[in-house]
Amino acid sequence: MRHRGSTAARKGLQAMAFAFALLSCGANAGDNVTRTIEDASFDDVRIALVDAIAEEGIGATTESRFGEMLTRTAPDLGHRPDLFAEARIYTFCSVMIAARLTTESAHNIAQCPLSMAVYQTPDEPGRVYLGYRRSVDSPGGRQADALLARIAARTSAQFERRPH
Repeated sequence: MRHRGSTAARKGLQAMAFAFALLSCGANAGDNVTRTIEDASFDDVRIALVDAIAEEGIGATTESRFGEMLTRTAPDLGHRPDLFAEARIYTFCSVMIAARLTTESAHNIAQCPLSMAVYQTPDEPGRVYLGYRRSVDSPGGRQADALLARIAARTSAQFERRPH
């Protein structure tokens, strides 16, 4: 005998996971920063991003295979399965910035950990994007934004064309 509640519960959990993922990506597109990297492979940019994070002295990044999750949940949630060709989100924590943010306000805990996305859309195979959310408008938030901007700049610099 099949238990009908398990299918409904699974679908409910998938819907909640999808909603959480969308919320964690930022509700206001004006708060997002996006860099475009031309003529690079997704894997090369992904590796360069992880290296750039490590070069800031930050370890233990967590990788979310966001594109795969959206593909997997498409049949249950009714969206296109090919929203991304590839998409991963990396989360990490700078203890100094986290301490500064939460010292400013305990409510800034929601700003931690920091995250950066690397993704490619199916209709633009020659482009890879880096994206992140701006932090709160405070000294700690500006430190977080500066860190994210450095990581994005260091990552994209690996793919800039140099004159011979």
